Amino acid sequence: MANRISFTFDLEDHRPASAPWGPRYRAITGELLDWMDERAITATVFVVGALALEDPDLIGEIAARGHEIGLHNWDHTQLTRQTPAGFASGLRRGRSVLEDLTGAEVTGFRAPTGSLIPATAWAVDVLLDEGFGYSSSVVPGHNPLNGFPGAPNRPFTYRNGLAEFPAPMAGVGPAQIPYLGGTYLRVLPWPALRLLRALDPPADGAVLYCHPYDFDVDEPFWWVSDVGPLSPLLWVGRRSLRAKLDHLVAAGTTPPLRDRLTEASIGPVFDPFATRSA
Repeated sequence: MANRISFTFDLEDHRPASAPWGPRYRAITGELLDWMDERAITATVFVVGALALEDPDLIGEIAARGHEIGLHNWDHTQLTRQTPAGFASGLRRGRSVLEDLTGAEVTGFRAPTGSLIPATAWAVDVLLDEGFGYSSSVVPGHNPLNGFPGAPNRPFTYRNGLAEFPAPMAGVGPAQIPYLGGTYLRVLPWPALRLLRALDPPADGAVLYCHPYDFDVDEPFWWVSDVGPLSPLLWVGRRSLRAKLDHLVAAGTTPPLRDRLTEASIGPVFDPFATRSA
C-alpha cells in the first residue's frame, strides 16, 4: 500500500529536574497504546534507558503489545554533549536494561533531538561497534536545532553498514522541513501536512515521530534547555495532534523499523564524514 507511514514514539520524561509535579508520560503512553491497538499499528518505541529502570512495568507492557523497543540514549542527552567513550558506555547500559526487561534484542537507536549531525558523525561507528543494526537519528537538512545537510532523505546505509531511517523532509525548492515530527507535526494544519505528503518523493514508509508531551494539553509551561527560546513552540498544537494522526495513518502503516532493514540496505550509501570535511 502506497503512502504509509512508520509510526515511532520517543518515550522520555519531559519535565525539569526541579518540577513540583510527578511524571506525566505514563497515562499518555497508555492512551497512545490503546489508540495504536484500535488501529492495528505496530510501532517502534525508542526508550530512554534511565526511564526504563524507573518504570519497568510500562516497558514490559509496550513490548507485550508487540511494539519494537529501541534505545533513546541512556538519558536524554544530545550527542553534541557527549564523548565517544561516554556514549558507548551509555549504549551498553541502556541496551542491557531494555533487553533484560523485554527478552528481545534491541537493534535500533535514536539520538535525542536529532543530534546525529556532521560534528557527531563518530557516533555511527560507535553504534555499529556496540552491536546496533540501525539508527533513526538524522534530520537530513538545515534545522534550527540539529540537522545533517547532505544526508539522503530516504532509508540509507552508512559506509560502515549501519542503517539509517531519517526524518522525512518535504517542501518546495530549498525550503524543506521535517514535517512529520515534533513541532512541525503539531503546528502545521492538516491541509499543509497533506500537501507536504504529496511533495515528499519517498513518501511511502516515511518515519513519523512523536513524544508523550506532544499530547499533554495540561502540562505546565517550562523553559526546555535543549531548545531554549523556542520552548513555547513545544506547547503549540497539542490538542489537534490526535486528529492529524488519524488522517496520517488512514493509508496504513509499515512494520516497525527493525523489519525494514532491507530497504536501507538497497538505498544509498552515505559517508557521514564527507560533509564535515567538504
